[in-house]
Amino acid sequence: AGSGTHTITYNVGVSGCTDSDQIDITVNQTPNVSITNPGDFCETDPAMDITASPAGGTWSGTGITNTTNGTFDPSVPGAGSYTVYYSVTNSGCTGIDSTEIDVYSTPDATITNPGDFCTDDAAYNLSAASSGGTWSGTGITDASNGTFDPSVAGSGTHTITYNVGVSGCTDSDQIDI
Repeated sequence: AGSGTHTITYNVGVSGCTDSDQIDITVNQTPNVSITNPGDFCETDPAMDITASPAGGTWSGTGITNTTNGTFDPSVPGAGSYTVYYSVTNSGCTGIDSTEIDVYSTPDATITNPGDFCTDDAAYNLSAASSGGTWSGTGITDASNGTFDPSVAGSGTHTITYNVGVSGCTDSDQIDI
């Protein structure tokens, strides 16, 4: 029948006697609901309002901290995949949409302090809480392994930087050697 008001007629007859009745039935349109995909998050990203249309609906799901504004806070659920829902009710009809949000762990770039070196000490592989990053600074001879060579660096204080990223989530740390 589709949306709108439809007149339904009923006719009945028995032994030449007839009767009829009519009724109007209204079919309301279910709201067409659509969520704008917010993309992926890192656990340390700030909370963000997700957008959807039409306005005036209600949000639900893990990580939703404000059901009116659609605020998603990735620090609430932590790393994982979560489905959030948005529903709009109009004239008794409810439209619902959902989207999956991936939250990734933020790596930890904290560098382990190796102590002081002498210029004639052997090269040393630095380490950090999360592996797989890139090392830079005076005296770094292997950016992947974090190899620090005191003879290349020379005497003095040298700032070493470590950058690490996983699934778009990044962290950085520096240490003076």
